[in-house]
Amino acid sequence: MSDIALRVDGLGKMFRVQAGEKAAYRTMRDTIVQMVSAPFRSRDERTTSNEYWALKDVSFEVKTGQVGGLIGRNGAGKSTLLKVLSRITDPTEGHAEIRGRVGSLLEVGTGFHPELTGRENIFLNGAILGMTRAEIGRKFDQIVAFAEMNKFIDAPVKFYSSGMFVRLAFAVAAHLEPEILFVDEVLAVGDSAFQKKCLGKMGDVASHGRTIIFVSHNMQAVQSLCKTAIYLKQGSLADIGRTDKVINTYLSKEIAN
Repeated sequence: MSDIALRVDGLGKMFRVQAGEKAAYRTMRDTIVQMVSAPFRSRDERTTSNEYWALKDVSFEVKTGQVGGLIGRNGAGKSTLLKVLSRITDPTEGHAEIRGRVGSLLEVGTGFHPELTGRENIFLNGAILGMTRAEIGRKFDQIVAFAEMNKFIDAPVKFYSSGMFVRLAFAVAAHLEPEILFVDEVLAVGDSAFQKKCLGKMGDVASHGRTIIFVSHNMQAVQSLCKTAIYLKQGSLADIGRTDKVINTYLSKEIAN
C-alpha cells in the first residue's frame, strides 16, 4: 500500500475576469446570467475579459501522517489550492489524487447549513464524511466540550458569531476522524487561547497518523507544527521541503522585498 496520502500533478486553476474586476468563485446563477446576456453585449465588452491563473503547474506529494504547512502571500493561491483539493471547485488542468476521507476547515461556516442548529450540523457533517449516527454520537460530547458551545449547541448557526462558527467548525473537523485534514487561515478569527488549543489538537491528530495541510501566515505556528512546508508564489510552486528551509526562502523573497 502506498504511503502517499496526497499527490498533485500539474494542477492549474484559471478564472476569467472582466476588466476592473477581481477573480471570484462564480455561482451557477452568475454563469447562467453571463450565458444569457452574452449575445447582447458589445464586441468590446466580450473581449475585455482576462484569463487569471490562480494556480499554474503545481505538483507535489504529501506522505500519510505528514503535517505540511502551506505558506505564501495573500493571493498566492493557497486557498484556491485547498478548494480544489477539497472538491469545492474543479481544476482547469492537471489532477489531484487523494487517498482517504477528507475534512476541511476553509472559511467561516463552510459546510454548515445556516438554518440548522449546531447539533444538527455536527451530525450533517459527520454524515457527509461517511460516518454513522452512532459514530458521530460517540464523538458528540467531545466536540461540544472542545468548542465550548454547550449553551448554544441547539441554536441555529445563523445566529453564531464568527468566533463561535470557527470553534464549532474546527471541533467538528478535528474530532470526526478524517484521514486528511485541510485547515485554512480561519483560526485567526479565534482568540489566542483557542488558537493555542487548536494547534495542540492538530498536533494530537497528527500523532495518530493523520495527514494535515495547514495554511497560515503565522510562521511560528507553521514551524512548531509542520515538518515540511510548501511555498506558493503567484500561483506557482516556489519551494517545498524542510519547514525551516522553506520559511527562510519565503522570508527572503517576500518579506525582505
